[in-house]
Amino acid sequence: MVLGLLTTAPSASAAGVLDGLTRLAVTIEVKQPADVSAHDLKQRVLTALAALEPDLIVAEGGPDRLQLAIAISSYSSSELRGFPLPFSGTYAVGTVRLTLHRAVQIVGGPPGVVPAGVWERERHIATRSSAAARAVHRAMAELLDDFVAARRASR
Repeated sequence: MVLGLLTTAPSASAAGVLDGLTRLAVTIEVKQPADVSAHDLKQRVLTALAALEPDLIVAEGGPDRLQLAIAISSYSSSELRGFPLPFSGTYAVGTVRLTLHRAVQIVGGPPGVVPAGVWERERHIATRSSAAARAVHRAMAELLDDFVAARRASR
């Protein structure tokens, strides 16, 4: 079943994956905190989506879902030996990923739909721990800009 899903789901760069997208749910997943609030991040995403033309309705529990996932780990400078570091201290390393999951039907599979990641972008974070929250917000803003541009291109 997973192999069928992987072979039938459009790639992240496939044209038209945003066509017909009018409603979606928004989820925020903070796997390892970096001094960021999931609530604040969600409000920023909702604000960006509210400015889209044509309107994009946020409907919790809908079949299409925009997911922001943040996974940042802390490492001491001694754990990162071999890398040129400007000073000793603690560093934040990880990713900020924005994924659009859409309801798709598997050809030749059982009837019904399953969620598939059809559009995804990510940014890598590698900075001092004290600057991690700022880096996450900057990465999220870039990802939202990418999503807005892709949505405009699909019209």
